[in-house]
Amino acid sequence: MHLLNFTIDKIIIHQIYRKDDEGNRVPPTQSNSYTKFDSAAMNEFKTRVRDALGVKSSAVKMEVFNNDDSGLPVLVDNMIDQDEDTFAVSSYDIAQKLTEAQNSKSMPGGIVVIFSGRDGIEKKKFLGIIKAEIHSAYQKMVNPKTKEISLKFVKEVLLTPGTRLYKTAAFFENPEYDKSSADLKDKWTVMVSDHQMSSTSWKAAAHYFYSDFLGCGYPESSARTTKLFYDSAKSFITDLEISQVEKNDLYNALNIHLKVKKSGTISLSGFAEEYFEEKYHDDFTGYMEGAGLPATDFVKDTAYVEKELKQRRVKFTSNVRVVGPTDAFNDLVKIEEIKSDPDQPETSETWTKIIIKDRISKQE
Repeated sequence: MHLLNFTIDKIIIHQIYRKDDEGNRVPPTQSNSYTKFDSAAMNEFKTRVRDALGVKSSAVKMEVFNNDDSGLPVLVDNMIDQDEDTFAVSSYDIAQKLTEAQNSKSMPGGIVVIFSGRDGIEKKKFLGIIKAEIHSAYQKMVNPKTKEISLKFVKEVLLTPGTRLYKTAAFFENPEYDKSSADLKDKWTVMVSDHQMSSTSWKAAAHYFYSDFLGCGYPESSARTTKLFYDSAKSFITDLEISQVEKNDLYNALNIHLKVKKSGTISLSGFAEEYFEEKYHDDFTGYMEGAGLPATDFVKDTAYVEKELKQRRVKFTSNVRVVGPTDAFNDLVKIEEIKSDPDQPETSETWTKIIIKDRISKQE
């Protein structure tokens, strides 16, 4: 989501708690009034939302799976057109649903921020939800007369830039949808951001949030999108006007990024910045978006490329091949370009020198 000129018209905050020592759920604390930010605070809040869900964020797109009347998507669909009084009451139902979804005593409490507004040229409606933990901190105080600096202990600090324990989600109304459809997947696009997305285990760790609570799941196209990324990145590398040795390094990076790297999502800009020279960053992201890849992060699902990722293969014009496991190829195989006659580099042929950091175990 671009979230460039979006507006927020309502914000209300409730508090939830972790289970007690006996494992019983503790009812949330309900707020009956809306949070009113001044212009500076509102701009800062919108920046946090944009950083969590916008184009350059780590948010991933999900789909509505739960169309039951008791599910959150139906509640959101009803709330989006409610007046302020009714919306405030319904927002507490969101806090209750999150409390119900937190089924472990280890899951922390915190605040639940529910906000709504409009986005895009069409000014379509959206409803957002943030779960954040509460922390203590010290606030700097400066004596206006003596300029002496002291620290004041603040028991509850909310939504600070350094807080990583955010879970953020928003339901965005699709610009064009079939109003006769009863499937809320057609009406709403759901973006979800979670600090745990940086690990391969985030799917399991955050399952309660995106599935049990939000009633959403991964798009069925995740595996196809990952394969499109793999195929398109290979094509981009193949077309680059660089040496075969440099291309080999990039092919290694692509395979390792998908097979070995501990990440549950893929970012076009992140991949470009990590592996390509800066002059190729925009070309890579533009090429990939032109191939149909999303500008936002997407879930890494290697189901359709598992066979390709198992081994790296290098083929020569003479039909000689070098094949090895992806996770070892980069470390054990060194490829260099050399000249057949070092004394006459301009007229000699280009050969390939391969060093394998291992001994021969068998020949056939």
